[in-house]
Amino acid sequence: MAKGPIFRDEAEENGDEHRRYSRGDVYITIDVREHGAGRHKALILDLSQSGCRISSVTHIGEGKNVHVTLPGFAPLEAVVVWKKLDEYGCSFLQRLHPAIFDHIRAKYPSLGHS
Repeated sequence: MAKGPIFRDEAEENGDEHRRYSRGDVYITIDVREHGAGRHKALILDLSQSGCRISSVTHIGEGKNVHVTLPGFAPLEAVVVWKKLDEYGCSFLQRLHPAIFDHIRAKYPSLGHS
């Protein structure tokens, strides 16, 4: 399966916090579905136009394509680009429009869990 573009900066790879797109802390209960597997609940802990960090007790394979569904939105296809314990970094195959990103951040502010 084609993985699509990954919008990670080289600076991010080196542990530098400078990113091409600003990230916002959020707290959103979502559905995640890996191709060929069932849907399960997870949390988005931070979000940018190009991806998100999710927390999931269900294992998701690194490098796998997933569909992330936020309440009231169409599923977003993403690829899992990293994993650390129960957290996963996902890169969206199509970036979020800036207005959609701002709307989601305003609707689901962080509860201080990240």
